[in-house]
Amino acid sequence: MQNSDHSVREGFLERLARLFAWISGGLILACAILITLDVFARDIFNDNFFESFEITIYTYAVTVAFSFAFALTTKTHIRIDVIYARFPPLGRALLDIVSVALLSLIAVIFCYYAWSTTFQSLSFPGPTRLGAASASELAVPLVIPQSIWSLGLTWFAAICLIYLVRGLISLARTDLKAVEALIGIAAHEADAEIDEALHATAGKDAPGNPEHPH
Repeated sequence: MQNSDHSVREGFLERLARLFAWISGGLILACAILITLDVFARDIFNDNFFESFEITIYTYAVTVAFSFAFALTTKTHIRIDVIYARFPPLGRALLDIVSVALLSLIAVIFCYYAWSTTFQSLSFPGPTRLGAASASELAVPLVIPQSIWSLGLTWFAAICLIYLVRGLISLARTDLKAVEALIGIAAHEADAEIDEALHATAGKDAPGNPEHPH
């Protein structure tokens, strides 16, 4: 029963992270459309009607922050596995824990400074009670995009810490396969990439291949 509950919680986090990633992708697409409209507006009316530059800066920061957690849950953060693959299962599990612990530390630091910046903007004088505003025609209160950006980094830090705790629990139970499934690098992934590269090279060097030099 405990294992079932654990898998449900893990699946929920992954689905939520994927949802945020899809929303982020949609916002990036909307920014691309906005930029296109601004290009036409500048060409036809010689004016920026949509203020796409400022809006895309805020959107990019927010979408990147919310996408970090999705990269963690799908194991798409870049990791160097040259030495990792040479360790025994226990050594790999310990390296997985260390990597997620360091990532959690970085995420918490990002989260702390993001919220510090947000509260600092809120404390500055501005045209409204929301503190400092952007020096543009939009005069966007900076606390709005900064708070959403901080929420994205908080979400990332929370996922990192949850995965760290789960990894530690699995390691304490000596369930190394669970550690690998949650935060590890599957050894067969590196082997598959090497095999694919070797097959591709062998195909190019084959005598019957048109690309093979005679």
